Amino acid sequence: MSRACRSLVWLFLASFAPGACGGGGGGGGGTTGASGTGGRGGGGGSGTTGGTGATGGGTTGSSGRGGGGGTSGSSGTSGASGTSGASGRGGTSGSSGTSGASGRGGTSGSSGTSGASGRGGTSGTAGTAGAGGSGGASGAAGRGGGSGSGGGAGSSGGRGGASGTGGATASTYDQAVLADGPVGYWAMNKSPASEPDLTGRTSAGTYRGGTAPLVTLPNGDQAADFNGSSQYMSIPSNAAFSIPTTHSLTWEAWIRPDTLQFPNNSSGYVDWMGKCQDYSPTCEWEARLYNTTSSADRCNRFSAYVFNPSAGLGSGAYWQPTCGLIEAAQWYHVVGEYTTITQPSGCQNAGQYPGVVNIWLNGVPWNQSRHGQTGCFSQYDVAPVANNSPVNVGTMAMDAWFQGAIGKVAIYDKLLSQAQITAHYTLMTGKAPTGSCADDCSF
Repeated sequence: MSRACRSLVWLFLASFAPGACGGGGGGGGGTTGASGTGGRGGGGGSGTTGGTGATGGGTTGSSGRGGGGGTSGSSGTSGASGTSGASGRGGTSGSSGTSGASGRGGTSGSSGTSGASGRGGTSGTAGTAGAGGSGGASGAAGRGGGSGSGGGAGSSGGRGGASGTGGATASTYDQAVLADGPVGYWAMNKSPASEPDLTGRTSAGTYRGGTAPLVTLPNGDQAADFNGSSQYMSIPSNAAFSIPTTHSLTWEAWIRPDTLQFPNNSSGYVDWMGKCQDYSPTCEWEARLYNTTSSADRCNRFSAYVFNPSAGLGSGAYWQPTCGLIEAAQWYHVVGEYTTITQPSGCQNAGQYPGVVNIWLNGVPWNQSRHGQTGCFSQYDVAPVANNSPVNVGTMAMDAWFQGAIGKVAIYDKLLSQAQITAHYTLMTGKAPTGSCADDCSF
């Protein structure tokens, strides 16, 4: 047979033989993409198609589906069979990946096996939720994993972090307080850093007089423990903290006295919080706790007062425990409320000086009806005026100092209901309020 004829026969037979002159086997499958963490929810990278082995007879691996675009399959070398593309599993929430580029032909050799079709990459780890802020603002959304090369898909992104602040998830207690709509809420757990208002509506508090260590509240949250001589937190004035703004105001806090005989007191008591830093002419309201023994004979009385701008005598409500009921190093939930919208029928001269003060301790309200004019704004002819005094916590006017811990300070431009006060106490302690209050009060 002539050489030309032999060549034609060779070409004819070669068209049926595996690996000869035709497309090589599929190149190596794409590698699995690393799982993404955090970030937008994207799919992982798609599996790349197997590269085409040169002179190998395999078919090209089908394009990956699922995650972000994978890299092209590597070329088959020397006719070695291309390994199949690893079949990934569909990435969750991934955007569809682009098809893998076909492998380049390898040099001559034996036929490669066809690359298995790459499926979407395996789903990556879900993005972690963004850190929550007090109550604060929602945590940043977790981001989706970056696209992996080859078969593996990146992670699906976690969305919206739990609300809270400062990187911590808000506790159930914080969430309940924020749901009740305060105009300001300070968890009191950031000393010595700035203490954020978890509502985002007013200003952060500033710790002064040194670093107050943190102690644990009944629910496991933390609060600042003041030294009773120099440490306090100050919050800039805001109209929302003044009674005349909406004609109703509530303050709320948890306090743990480290002593019941405060060494730095003012005539036998400490004003542990208030908006009356300089007394006249910017005084408005305060929270007070009496020593066990004092010239006033008001054993461990808790009081809420309201004042004229010139200070002087204030109208107030008080929760007078039986002496010995209150203990040092124990937590107490204190709520004071003021309103000029209504008052008891027994309040005299209410037309000119409308308003009433009320107080709760551990969810138990005082009984104003047992105290005549006490609690009526008209008792001392008080007509509150909004002024620019800051709200100080741990002291009021730097002339008396609370020695102990204070946490979860909230201010509302409205009145809390008994049900809301009860719920806050129960969420913190796991107990329902018990007790009664007449002339004296007990749990």
